[in-house]
Amino acid sequence: MSRPDRPRHDRPNQDRPHQDRPYQDRQYQDRPHREGRDSSEHRPQRDDRPRGPRKPFRTGVQSAGQGPPRPVPAPELPALARIRTLVTGYQTTAVILAAYSLGIFTEVQRRPQVLSDLARHCGADVRGLTPLLEALVGLGVLHRHGATYVLPRDLATYLVPGVDGDGTGLIDAAPDQVFAWMDLARSVRDGEQRQVFSSEGLLASDPERVRRYIRSVHTTTRESCRRVVEMAPLLPGSTLVDVGGGSGIFAAEYVRRTPDLKAYLFDLPPTIEIAREILRAEGLEDTVEYVPGDYRRDSFPGPVDTVLISNVFQTESEENSLSILRRAREALRPGGTLLVHGGMGDETAAPPAPLALFSVMMYLLFEEGRLWSTDKISEWLAAEGFGVRSIRPLGPPFLSKLILATRLE
Repeated sequence: MSRPDRPRHDRPNQDRPHQDRPYQDRQYQDRPHREGRDSSEHRPQRDDRPRGPRKPFRTGVQSAGQGPPRPVPAPELPALARIRTLVTGYQTTAVILAAYSLGIFTEVQRRPQVLSDLARHCGADVRGLTPLLEALVGLGVLHRHGATYVLPRDLATYLVPGVDGDGTGLIDAAPDQVFAWMDLARSVRDGEQRQVFSSEGLLASDPERVRRYIRSVHTTTRESCRRVVEMAPLLPGSTLVDVGGGSGIFAAEYVRRTPDLKAYLFDLPPTIEIAREILRAEGLEDTVEYVPGDYRRDSFPGPVDTVLISNVFQTESEENSLSILRRAREALRPGGTLLVHGGMGDETAAPPAPLALFSVMMYLLFEEGRLWSTDKISEWLAAEGFGVRSIRPLGPPFLSKLILATRLE
């Protein structure tokens, strides 16, 4: 039996007009308000309610609001994959060194080339060159557009001799350092290094090997010196001595940025000759005054307003470092500034992997090389009459730090 049509009392809102309906109930709208009630007090329709700015729809937003998508943490590699990556790291080095030795980077820098042209110009076997080039593409060292290989412009400085100041010293010295690294187990067991770059080692070593080492340091310090000069500018017309300055690029950069600055480069005679050659190639040979000497034994040029000691303490023992600081104090005018720059650790935390590996390299290349902490160096400075003003990291991509100290009266 059918039920008569009548309102359902269990659905009290079924006859009320809804905002999403395509019609309006005039009878409901025209209904008079109750007596004694001001019409302005009635509840506004939803269309009359104030609305804030609508939030745009954004693909990828995982929650309300206008923020960016939440980052998804990268999955951790399985143990085997991590070990395999660590153990096979030598393969990347071998690929880069082989390409550099074959002249691939120089040829591709000259003009983009296809496989057959590169094989002919480099005198290489096509079957062997094919996987080598593809490995370079996979590493991001070369780009391939169709069949044509191209060298990224920002890498040319470090891979092609004679380009934009020639930063190939790092790659030229790599075979010597690979040999030292492969001898790590014996060095740790016996407590001695086969290749030594200390003062005595440099004076007695093969001049060409010394040149490769200094050029490799120059490649990295050429960029870090700009950050140091920005962080610790010097007064116009002041004087500076760069102790153990290697290629002299720190002193030259300070002269370039500071009007009327007089700068001295103080280092061993073989290093001074190589520094002249490097700075001459960059048009900076006449910016500094060259003073040969051994910072372990000889007095520094002075009196000066600033002494810079960069990348020195990491190669020396505590005894030698204290002796260097005493000579620096003697060379400084009262109230003068001491700048200490280089790799420094933290006694309260383990160093990041690149800095820890740098410490191992210091052990391999120097009889007393190690990574000293900022706390230890600060103790030395206080003991030798210096007041530490600041300790600041250079920031990415550099791992080194800069200490500013003042000679106390």
